[in-house]
Amino acid sequence: MFTGIVAAVGRIVSISPLAENYGLRLRIDAGTLDLGDVALGDSIAINGACMTVVAKDVSHFDIDVSRESLLRTVGLSEHG
Repeated sequence: MFTGIVAAVGRIVSISPLAENYGLRLRIDAGTLDLGDVALGDSIAINGACMTVVAKDVSHFDIDVSRESLLRTVGLSEHG
């Protein structure tokens, strides 16, 4: 459950379109967030919206963002 506690600030480092105009895949630099305990399928809150981790390495994680989420969540469609 999302507690509202900000654990780290990440940065969007790449944006790729998903098939059939479904939305976007975002690659996030996790900053100081330790991804060691993060598993595929876990949720991470980004700008107040819970997003599901679909891929990860030691310092980055990927999320798929639907078109609806892009319309409703500020800042998810641009780098930075």
